[in-house]
Amino acid sequence: MKISISGLAASGKSSLAKEIAKFFELEFYSAGKIFREIAEEKNLNLETLSKIADPAIDELVDKKTQEICLIKEKFVIEGRLAIYFCPNSYKIFLTASQEVRAQRLAFRENLNFSQALEMIIERDKNDLERYKKIYGIENYDEEMKKIADLVIDNSLITLEETFELTKKKILAVYKK
Repeated sequence: MKISISGLAASGKSSLAKEIAKFFELEFYSAGKIFREIAEEKNLNLETLSKIADPAIDELVDKKTQEICLIKEKFVIEGRLAIYFCPNSYKIFLTASQEVRAQRLAFRENLNFSQALEMIIERDKNDLERYKKIYGIENYDEEMKKIADLVIDNSLITLEETFELTKKKILAVYKK
């Protein structure tokens, strides 16, 4: 069972991936964790690294994602481009409005809403520019939706509801 989950910052990728990993007893991997480790090594915050990220950093994260997808047999991996780099998996794409994602980020990082919204807008801008420049991805949402097996807008549903919907779809595909 190979499952990949993509979506923009604070779309619920990590939360859903952890629930799936726990329920299906899969290894959990996170492209975001790899990116955070790089930021920490360079003594930078995520926003700064996202602004200055050169293709070598993206290539490092992408290579690790591809290795997991090729080598491992039972896993869930989440990352903004995980479904792009893991074609041999069940691909889930999560979406949510900028406002909802900002609320989630504000709660998670103990920020006020305005700060979180500004961060989301800036991260989206930087990430989407990089994806266009490095990978030729012109319209992230539309291109990810085209390759996804399951697309969920979780703006108005809870993590539990997102998980239940996803679990049903995965069970139908893998007939556990």
